[in-house]
Amino acid sequence: MAHDEGIYATQARAILQTGDWVTVQWGGEPGFDRTIGIQWLMAACYLLFGVSEESARLPSAIAYILSVLLTYRIGCHLLSPRLAWLGAAIFSVIPLVVQYARLATQDSVLVCLELIGIWALLESESIRNTHPEFTPHSSLLTPHSPLWSLLAGSTFGLGFLIKGFMIVPAAIALLPYLIGQQRRHRHLTNPWLYAGLVLGLIPVISWLGLAIAQYGRTPIDELFGKLFHLKGQTYLGAGPFYYFWNVPANGFPWVFFTLAGSVLAFQNLELRRLLQTNHSRLLLIGFPVLLFTQLTLFGTKTHYYPLQLMPFMGLWAAIALDRLVYLYRKGKQYRLLNGLNLVVGGLAIVLLVTSFVVLTRLITIPGLKSEIVYLGAIVTLLVGLGWLSLSIVWLRRHPDLENSSRQWMAGWLLASWLGLAALTGTGLWGDYAHDLKKFLQQSEVATVLKNHPINFVVQPEKLDRDGRKTHLLLNFYTPKLGKNFTQPNALQTGDYAWIDPNLATKKSSQLKVVRPLAGNSKRAFQGWQLIKKGS
Repeated sequence: MAHDEGIYATQARAILQTGDWVTVQWGGEPGFDRTIGIQWLMAACYLLFGVSEESARLPSAIAYILSVLLTYRIGCHLLSPRLAWLGAAIFSVIPLVVQYARLATQDSVLVCLELIGIWALLESESIRNTHPEFTPHSSLLTPHSPLWSLLAGSTFGLGFLIKGFMIVPAAIALLPYLIGQQRRHRHLTNPWLYAGLVLGLIPVISWLGLAIAQYGRTPIDELFGKLFHLKGQTYLGAGPFYYFWNVPANGFPWVFFTLAGSVLAFQNLELRRLLQTNHSRLLLIGFPVLLFTQLTLFGTKTHYYPLQLMPFMGLWAAIALDRLVYLYRKGKQYRLLNGLNLVVGGLAIVLLVTSFVVLTRLITIPGLKSEIVYLGAIVTLLVGLGWLSLSIVWLRRHPDLENSSRQWMAGWLLASWLGLAALTGTGLWGDYAHDLKKFLQQSEVATVLKNHPINFVVQPEKLDRDGRKTHLLLNFYTPKLGKNFTQPNALQTGDYAWIDPNLATKKSSQLKVVRPLAGNSKRAFQGWQLIKKGS
């Protein structure tokens, strides 16, 4: 998915092509507006499994799995094992989380590193936990072991290497926990934490040192320049209330459980006691609130920045869902549960009717590709069936409320899982360059790409946004890259090249020596042509 996936995937590929593990580059041009950690991880995956979409996305997938497990362990510290399990399960099906688990970007890896740091801080505390399952089995990793503090401190530098200054808001969001409970955990006076901080910064300092030795002040200027640029701009006109609607949209329906859980935690006597006796309540509350505040105040707002909030949203949502299951099991608050099931059942019927109308071609939606509308209807159908199962379980709840309540809870997770599985299975999430790959799979195009190095004849400054995206993707999907030129007459006889739309449409004399590949299939993709220079 250009731009982001295309940039990181091609930069990682450039590392292997050039053997240069210091320069952030693609197309032969260095650019230090971002750090190099995710490109290193992708390049390592390329070495092991070859250059492909799957290899580029593997670090995010691994980070997602680890993040689910870490959310459970953190939840055991902050709440209880039951709520921790449910919170991790909810986190694993939040739409934004699942989508970025299948994207070749920095974001899932950043979340994983932040969770590793929080988990290590909790494990390093010297107070004996109330649950015996918290006690580590390893003699090295006892609650007093300095290795936990080393690990916690090192995640700051590693996070910077992955996503630059974006690790700073997460570090600031830890302050309520670090300062408010300093007398108990003593993290801020623990020398091993600072030793870990230095240890984690060694790769950052080493990389920057080598880059400065090669390019002077450029790496520092571009890194800080990108920070100030992001601080002062907005993304697609996002206003100050962007996250107040965007987070619920990307976390639906679990954000509403999160809000309900936060209210319940202060109204319900049992939950209040749990938080009052839990020594880490400032982390459960302070971290997401302060991080959300920082993201809201920051100039640039994107839909993926709040990904860092999602583990805590999952834990808060678990409080609400667990409470609803308790009321279900005990036969209490009938009107509340009946109303909730009626609303969900009504939405399910709307989704099912909509998907039926679209799938049977009774209506068409202008302005959208019929294939995308059809696949979207399949997703809608499965989500509708998942939500309908909740109402069916509710109507059949007697006489075994214990078993029925478990089925009802599973239905909430199942509905999300079905929708997300359909999004990925249909390719709506993941197969973002379907049309381009179809073009490249044409026999004559595929044969040339397989057997010849392909140059690029491009004038980047004249490309529009879509042209730059296609340039990125062609660079990644072309297996044998040649050189970069700005004019066709720089090509040698017999050379093949991708030529950008601006140059391909010119009828100048220098283009007479360039001819498209023969064949009856499509010869251009969004104006880009694969050409061969004749004699």
